[in-house]
Amino acid sequence: MKRIKLLVRNNVIIRRLLFLKQLILGKLETLILSVQDLNRHADERFVELQETGNTILANTRTVLENEVFLLKSSVDTVQALTTSLAKTEISEAHLIQLLERSSTAVETSLRSFSELRERLTELSERSRELCQQVTDNQNEIHAKVIANHGLLMGMTKDIKGMKYKFVSDLSGFQSTEIELLSYLYSYVPHRVAIDVGANQGDVASRLLEAGYEVYSFEPFPPIFERLRERLGHISNFHAMPFALGSAEETRNLHLADDLTPDNTYKDPTLYSSLIPHSLSDGLVFKDTIPVSIKTIEGLHLRGELPSEVGIVKIDAEGFDLEVIKGMGDFQYPVVMAEFWDPGCPFGVSGTLNYLRDMVPVMRGKNYFWHLVIYRIWGSDDISFYANSMFSFDGSWGNVLFFQDQVVFLEALKWCFSALPATYFTS
Repeated sequence: MKRIKLLVRNNVIIRRLLFLKQLILGKLETLILSVQDLNRHADERFVELQETGNTILANTRTVLENEVFLLKSSVDTVQALTTSLAKTEISEAHLIQLLERSSTAVETSLRSFSELRERLTELSERSRELCQQVTDNQNEIHAKVIANHGLLMGMTKDIKGMKYKFVSDLSGFQSTEIELLSYLYSYVPHRVAIDVGANQGDVASRLLEAGYEVYSFEPFPPIFERLRERLGHISNFHAMPFALGSAEETRNLHLADDLTPDNTYKDPTLYSSLIPHSLSDGLVFKDTIPVSIKTIEGLHLRGELPSEVGIVKIDAEGFDLEVIKGMGDFQYPVVMAEFWDPGCPFGVSGTLNYLRDMVPVMRGKNYFWHLVIYRIWGSDDISFYANSMFSFDGSWGNVLFFQDQVVFLEALKWCFSALPATYFTS
């Protein structure tokens, strides 16, 4: 896949211009949704205030009606007493009883009026609080609109001010994903990289330039010798002549051969694999040789790999999930693996690197965030999306898994500035 990655490299300037357009449209859509959400929230608060006000009025009316009734009852009692005194002669005891009853009724009314005043004071304070909340919400809406407007104006200023640097000569750079790993050198806590499927060392060379100490694994003896001749003199480079998998064993390495008349695939050893998966037209698995396989976990336990590793890059030609399983309980800030969709010629059958299989395994290892950088077979387009195990029909590329959200966000910002994003909408 490495040569195909070079063949499908995009026109970078067009990609960046498309990205700027998509970014502005995305920010505008975000602004519209934000304002709509805030307006909806304000409407809900206003309805709540209306309902509370109606409740206050209803409660007040009920209390007043009750107290008027009690007061009227007290007045009626007094009037009855007066009428009784005027018309009849009653005993002193009876008179005292009537007076006490009237006094009790008046005291009850006065107490009820006092309670009503306190309740009205509470309701008035609650009403003022709700009014203040509505005012605060309106101020918040206004502030967010101003902030989003400022953000859009800042983006426009950046674009007009040419604050983006476009590099069209990529002869000194590797694929997009490897440049991202180089960028993350400043954010991962450990400066050691594991390079699974090193071939002749193109990726290892770029990681060494970024500052990593690199442990490379290449099982095919002729290619391993080229790798060691190329980079073996560098003190931070370590070459291992075996493959990695989920168990320590010996397996057959299936050697790919290019049958195309014009030698389309240039170096068919790039496509040799530990599993006889499907291939694109013109490539075949012709011979096999036995190779030794070890696990990353076993290498750690024997001290052949340092315990603190910053990134693991896996390009095992369909065997990637087995390499991941071989990590055991060891964990790393960033793990990158190659994936093939079942519609990609290399992923039609026999492969062990589907997104739908790798993502659940990595989540079980506490990798809760991932980025997918993909191409569609036969197209030069490249894009990315996050945190989905869905793969487009015929797509292939790399998935980067993260344990630390801060490192994930740095990678996400890099992707937004370098690549067009893919959005999923209904």
